[in-house]
Amino acid sequence: MRKHYRLMIPGPIEVSPDVLAHMSDPLTAHYGDRWVEIWRKAVSNLQRVIGTEGDVFPLVGSGHTGNDVVMNSLFNPGDRILTLDNGLFGKRLDDLARAFGLDSVVLEKPWGVPFEAADIHEAAAANPGLKAVFMVHGETSTGVANPVHELAAAAREHGMLVLVDTIASLGGEQYLMDAWDIDVTVCASQKALGAPPGLALVAVSDRAWDAMKDRREPRGFMADLQNLRHFAETQADVHPHPGTMPVNNFVALIRSTDDILEEGLEACWTRHRKVSRVVREGVRAMGLEVMAEERAACVNMTVIHSEDRFKPTAFSDFMKAEYGMHVGLGLGDYVNRTIRVGHMAHNANLEAVTPFLVGLEQYLRRQGFDVARGACLAGLD
Repeated sequence: MRKHYRLMIPGPIEVSPDVLAHMSDPLTAHYGDRWVEIWRKAVSNLQRVIGTEGDVFPLVGSGHTGNDVVMNSLFNPGDRILTLDNGLFGKRLDDLARAFGLDSVVLEKPWGVPFEAADIHEAAAANPGLKAVFMVHGETSTGVANPVHELAAAAREHGMLVLVDTIASLGGEQYLMDAWDIDVTVCASQKALGAPPGLALVAVSDRAWDAMKDRREPRGFMADLQNLRHFAETQADVHPHPGTMPVNNFVALIRSTDDILEEGLEACWTRHRKVSRVVREGVRAMGLEVMAEERAACVNMTVIHSEDRFKPTAFSDFMKAEYGMHVGLGLGDYVNRTIRVGHMAHNANLEAVTPFLVGLEQYLRRQGFDVARGACLAGLD
């Protein structure tokens, strides 16, 4: 018998039944009037969620596909960019940059510690010729939300393009692409946007398009933003993307982003903040600590130190068996030292996080630790 576990990992997340139902809609062609209507609606919704009037391109693939396309489209081999590394996915940006032959200057911070504007100014002074900075907004290996707004402002002072990986943040964390003067935003469908996996999303500013004029030669077909723009403009009324698209993923994403917009962005961001506070305060009341510094704790997910009080794998098995819930394990050096719980989109509510907290409290007591009954719900006060 198939067993469904509520997905409380940092992504893919639990999808609402209404959104999931669209995955079984009858298929339609990826061209023609109906497809153009779907494409335009998806793009319009994404522009509103991202906070941009610029171009948005949904792509087939994971969030990393979007990062690959951006690296391929904006830069020539040898271009110097700054990559911010305070977690596994910040390090991944450096890996991608080097794979495309870029001169990646890595700015590192310990896991759990956010970057600050001063870090950008120091890096720019020490490394002349930086063309862009690429940063992660919500770092799922640590639970940190880097302060993108102030980092972007600092980078713009030095003439850098600002590229942001919002794969784990967009939809839950406040984000305003145009207002914050950001040039490229990369996201994916399966996290706080509340849709099934399968789509990467790239938003591009006019300044980024201008920068692409310096690229020496086109590389690829589906992975070249300039080619995607060509199709979106010249075949806008019939076939605005050059390839076959997963139509039902688009329809599901439209429904999930409709839900966000109907709730209102401010209300959605507030809901995520409140739920994340309940989680962190409950965790601390049970004598555990979260990895992220409080001033930069991500509202979409939390990384919790096990601190030798329990084995993360054993706790994960317990939650599946007793609560029907799948929580994530740590990454990198913390794979056996932390658990990661996602509380975003459909899971950013008390119905989802309360069983998690109660389960953690129950498990700690079963391991013989003195945890006051009900401590896990301290954040509800």
